[in-house]
Amino acid sequence: MRFPNLWKKALSVLFPARGRSERVSFSLGARPLKGKTPPQPSTNKRPGRPLSKKLDDNLRTLKAIFHVPNSSDIVVREMTMAEPHQRVALMYIEGLANFDKLYRSVLQPILIFSELRKEREKDLLARLKESVLTSGQVTESKDIEGLVKQITMGDTAVLVDGEDTALVVETKGWEHRQVEQTLTERIVRGPQTGFSEVIRSNTALIRTIIHDPDLVMESMTVGERSPTMVVLAYIQGLANDKVVQELKRRLGSISVDTVLTSGDLEKLIEDAPSLLPTILSTERPDRVASFLLEGACAILVAGDPFVLVCPVTFFAFLHSPEDAYLRWPYGSILRLIRAFSFVVALYFLGVYVAIVLYHVEMIPTVLTMALASAREFVPLPMVLEVFIMYVGFELIREAGIRIPSPIGTTIGIVGALLIGEAAVRASIVSPIMVILIAVTALASLTIPSQELQMFLRLGAPVFILVGASFGLYGIVAVTFALLCYFMSLKSVGVPLFSPVSPMRPSAPDVILRGPAWKMSLRPSFFRPKDLRRQPRVSKLWDRGQSLKQEEPKKGHGRQE
Repeated sequence: MRFPNLWKKALSVLFPARGRSERVSFSLGARPLKGKTPPQPSTNKRPGRPLSKKLDDNLRTLKAIFHVPNSSDIVVREMTMAEPHQRVALMYIEGLANFDKLYRSVLQPILIFSELRKEREKDLLARLKESVLTSGQVTESKDIEGLVKQITMGDTAVLVDGEDTALVVETKGWEHRQVEQTLTERIVRGPQTGFSEVIRSNTALIRTIIHDPDLVMESMTVGERSPTMVVLAYIQGLANDKVVQELKRRLGSISVDTVLTSGDLEKLIEDAPSLLPTILSTERPDRVASFLLEGACAILVAGDPFVLVCPVTFFAFLHSPEDAYLRWPYGSILRLIRAFSFVVALYFLGVYVAIVLYHVEMIPTVLTMALASAREFVPLPMVLEVFIMYVGFELIREAGIRIPSPIGTTIGIVGALLIGEAAVRASIVSPIMVILIAVTALASLTIPSQELQMFLRLGAPVFILVGASFGLYGIVAVTFALLCYFMSLKSVGVPLFSPVSPMRPSAPDVILRGPAWKMSLRPSFFRPKDLRRQPRVSKLWDRGQSLKQEEPKKGHGRQE
């Protein structure tokens, strides 16, 4: 049995080989956009099995594919048209297809109304498509594989005896959750609408905010055994062509059985695996719209209420949607508080352990005596004491999430108070440790992004161990190594820590919140086609101007 060399694996992650893959070497390049566009995946797929002109042969093939009669939800309805008397068969999946749509747009027109539209000069298939079927979307399919894919998406297949082409009628209408409030990104002021699991409802929510015909929603499928519909959203003429083409290439080059969630897709298209997130996920349409208007792209996955946004920078994970609805000084202060909370949640416990164990001279004498008296009756070492309290808080946090919501909050608060008080009375931990854990927990909960919170939950114990082993010198060394690694990360060709590294001037809203009349430029690190968001002077009324030159009223003009 061979054991993996952990040291070599760690070195390969921190220092990748020279011959790096294409995902690492991809870059947006210099402005204006020059160079070659990333190669596109080949779209020449093998032709599927063609449909037969015999209806019985087609039904026999489709029933074998869908395992009929073992699959009880596959419905095959054979009938005869009213005019002409031709055999027709419908095939759909019960529960995915809406029967009201099916009845109004397929069954009723074929069985009853087909004789009202007698157009002898047209062939039967064209007459069905153009004159009989009343659905808003009717397409043709000539192969078995394409027809099966459409049926599994909720559409209805119409097969006619004597025709080697089937009609696919849009009848999707499965049960789904209606548009509701957001669960993870709630705000006080601003819209409360969140995405749902229906991808077309999500695209409509974005279009209700961005009324721009250049907003493009490109649909594609990812997955071979169970294809999942994915939509790539961007604004044509604003988003960088290289970013759009690279995302298309990555989405079209994924070879997996299925992609069930946006979390799976995120790991398949990110530049490099890292504990620090490089792709933002959100369930708010207004936030997605703001990123699209800055030149970013959004990826929507069918069946998932979270939308992926890329490229982004690290500072976007510290922003809250509510910042845009507050006055700009308040928004800037809140962003500074979140940045300070990020540092506290990551370093506070590790620095405390390092100072108490190795650098006691840095603590004032009075405080040293207070800490010593507080730990006088605690039998455990400080490192073990910290880990016991940290793990206990994580258990309470997870329990509060998994327990039903009416009692989850109560259990979390009461459990923390009771366990902390009991641990202090039993002399297992010191009172100061309860305070430190509480401060660290509150600081981590102020971070809006759940992905960044997970990084803090894993990063804090690392700094506790480093601080207990090497003191502040170890914390500084690990911080330097992490910064060197994180500065090399990219989000679809955009450096993750832009505009700090590399240092470049950018829009005022990237780090702190700026006034609306000063946001004349979009973030330059996205390389948008249109860098200017608004003119330098947007408050024309302040200079006595307007967008429309009003004609002087009678009696108020200048007298000759």
